[in-house]
Amino acid sequence: MVAVDRRIWLAGLAWFLASPTWAASGAWDLDCLIQQLDQSKPGTTVETLRQRCHTQPPQATSSPTETDHSRKQPPSTDTKLAKRLAEEEQQKQDRFSLQSHHPNYLMVAGYNHAGTSNTAGLTEGSESLDDVEVEIQLSVKIPLGDNLLGLNDHLYVGYTNRSFWQAYNQSLSSPFRETNHEPEIWIGFENRWDLLGWRNRMIDLGLSHQSNGRSEPYSRSWNRVYLRAVFEKGNSAMTIKPWLRLPDSRNQDDNPDITTYMGHGEVRFMTNQDNHQLSLMGRNNLRLSGENKGAIELGYSYPIHRNLNGYVKWFYGYGESLIDYNVKSNRLSFGVQLGGWL
Repeated sequence: MVAVDRRIWLAGLAWFLASPTWAASGAWDLDCLIQQLDQSKPGTTVETLRQRCHTQPPQATSSPTETDHSRKQPPSTDTKLAKRLAEEEQQKQDRFSLQSHHPNYLMVAGYNHAGTSNTAGLTEGSESLDDVEVEIQLSVKIPLGDNLLGLNDHLYVGYTNRSFWQAYNQSLSSPFRETNHEPEIWIGFENRWDLLGWRNRMIDLGLSHQSNGRSEPYSRSWNRVYLRAVFEKGNSAMTIKPWLRLPDSRNQDDNPDITTYMGHGEVRFMTNQDNHQLSLMGRNNLRLSGENKGAIELGYSYPIHRNLNGYVKWFYGYGESLIDYNVKSNRLSFGVQLGGWL
């Protein structure tokens, strides 16, 4: 019986290739027929095979030089930013995972050339503060949903904790001088448009709260809405993030002049060359008078082992922490970083 079926299939293949429809259908019909020969049960007729192949629409083919603008192209994964976004998309499938938001690091020593004792510091003993501190940042985000608005959007919540620790100050029992908390929620929209050679990959709209959780007179807090545009070019990326402070009532505002020092937005540039990462951040209040204030931050990381990098960071200006928002810092720090921007 099997031999008879094989003879029928071979005869059908010869008849099919010789039929006038072969010239019009081309190699697609041959692929279809071979697939049907492998999958069909014994006793299937040639006519059935032919009908199956002719009821399946042929796949359009194009030469490598042709471009089909009507077909949605998959996102590119040949840049550092694209690879990170692809890895984050894959991690979404694990409902127990946390994703890195801002870089996570431990700076084992940071020396403030402007003097830490000039800051508000602790409620007592500020005159005994060390200029050398340990700085720790932990920053994570959790994806909540995708395409909720039907606009290729992604909803996230995130939390960033940054602490300044007087770890080497034995006279004050090594206290934490300042800890800042920043929960936020944002929705991001994927894009594919170019601007001056840079491709916009994402536009985020978010709400952020930042505070240090302390009582008066050392309480600091503010709320912001922000727009963050993320661009990429090769192994480099850039974010432009303007924000608008949400007003507090006058009797509850711990820092009414915070935008004078923290500005109204920041620009950050990142590049990754052979896993050596360089980042530059700048922010400014855009005032042309003597009240012009802001900050710059320069960071460099290099690979040590797997995701662990050596990290050097220099910060100059205002707003390194909330307690220091109106005090100029000039800090050079050394430590290790887990992951990075790219």
